[in-house]
Amino acid sequence: MPLAAIIGVGSDIGRELAVRFMADGWTVWGTVRTEAAVSALGPGISAVACDLEDRSAIAACIESFGTAGLSWDVLVIAAGTEEPIGPFADCDPDDWERGLHVNALAPLRLVRGLHPFRHRGGVPAVAFFSGAGTNSAAPAYSAYCVSKIMLMKMCELLDAECADTSYFIVGPGIVRTKIHEQTLASPERSGANYDKVVDFLASADPGTSHDDIYACLRWCVAAGKAVIGGRNIALVHDRWRDGGAALMSALAADSDLFKLRRSGNERRDIRRSP
Repeated sequence: MPLAAIIGVGSDIGRELAVRFMADGWTVWGTVRTEAAVSALGPGISAVACDLEDRSAIAACIESFGTAGLSWDVLVIAAGTEEPIGPFADCDPDDWERGLHVNALAPLRLVRGLHPFRHRGGVPAVAFFSGAGTNSAAPAYSAYCVSKIMLMKMCELLDAECADTSYFIVGPGIVRTKIHEQTLASPERSGANYDKVVDFLASADPGTSHDDIYACLRWCVAAGKAVIGGRNIALVHDRWRDGGAALMSALAADSDLFKLRRSGNERRDIRRSP
């Protein structure tokens, strides 16, 4: 059976993805923050405790995966935090760096460590999740936004470096998860986003469903490295549904599409002189 490795399998999205992978016949291995969270996962999911703030825990996690003789077909990074919330100048610098570490640096350490254990029989895929504020400014969430942009560029870099693995990142849109509790706990520091989150949670808007997140993820994996490698896919806006033939064709024709690029250079009158 194919194996899905989910970093943050105890998170809302991670857990829901695990359930759907298992329903489709996949084996699921994952990480959670504490030993108590391992037992709370229930049957079917093999998991280890791995606090992303602890480098020794990350090393032990990687070692345990290799010792178990496992190989992954899909590696999903579903762990993350919005903290610290507040203007950059007012954030504790250690807290700010912790946010960058949890969202980007620690997951990339795991990606590097688990890389040798990818399944060599096919084209394994690594999936990250982006978030709000990556295409416009999101005041009060700088560590979160910057870490997600870092992951976008790393997808492109890693995809270029590794010929036998596909790397991509999905923006799921707004999802009903526990991460919003961090904003609700910081009404004075979260700015305009506080009211936005409160209104969303009080509304009948279901947000992006976990079924859609799983379906988009599986579409990206099935599309293959030549099409999806290094790309940033917007689940809500991009036309991946119903096979996504037109989107696949557009991606195959333009290697720069949905990557971090400066736009506007097609206007020759504003280009710099040689």
